[in-house]
Amino acid sequence: MNSLGYAIHATHDEQQLLGELWSDIFPHGLIKSLHEHPFLAACRSGAADHEMLCDFLIQHQYYSKYFTRYLCAMMASLPEQADVKALAENLMEEMGLDRPDVVTHGELYLNAMVAVGARPGSKPMHANTRQLIDAMFQHCRSSEPLEGLAALCLGAEAIVPVVYGAILAGLRSLDVAPEGLQFFEIHVADDEDHAIVMRKIIDRLIENQPQRREKVMAIGAEMVTLRMAMLSAIDMPQRQVA
Repeated sequence: MNSLGYAIHATHDEQQLLGELWSDIFPHGLIKSLHEHPFLAACRSGAADHEMLCDFLIQHQYYSKYFTRYLCAMMASLPEQADVKALAENLMEEMGLDRPDVVTHGELYLNAMVAVGARPGSKPMHANTRQLIDAMFQHCRSSEPLEGLAALCLGAEAIVPVVYGAILAGLRSLDVAPEGLQFFEIHVADDEDHAIVMRKIIDRLIENQPQRREKVMAIGAEMVTLRMAMLSAIDMPQRQVA
């Protein structure tokens, strides 16, 4: 159990790294490397142009449209019904089942694409995007629940403030309409709570088992590295320095 407990919910902005709650589960320097990735840095500084953000939204849509299926596959391996119930709340939010007439997260993402002028599927999937999707499915479909938990918790939910916070900054620098920001605003606000739910389960499964803890960290590092590789495939034209 993390000595800080799980009551901490940090308020993140575009410039922040992750809070102390996550410092013991990611390899040293990994999140800093993610934060400093040239694409995310360009978004935060306002240097990411329209074409770069379109490319990101198209590639990320290939990956993110499967999120509920990653989650369902991972939940299928959980032995405790209470854990399934806890994660089902995330699933219901994603699918808009928690409130009547709510716009689903998938629809909010499409709104972001429309607001920027990025047409789904208008560019082919990058090889690095495919690798990220395949790795996420591989871990989430494993009969070992720790694999899917590590991939989703560390490789997706916990890093949202770093990735989506930067994307928000980039979209705002382009004066994107409010409806184009909602998907990212909601996830920056809520996904740490989802990550903490998974972290609780992980900590219980690895308690006093250093080898299992190392496995979780390795999978988290793999998924974050694949995420950075996906970002590296985004077209970032060289700019002339005055």
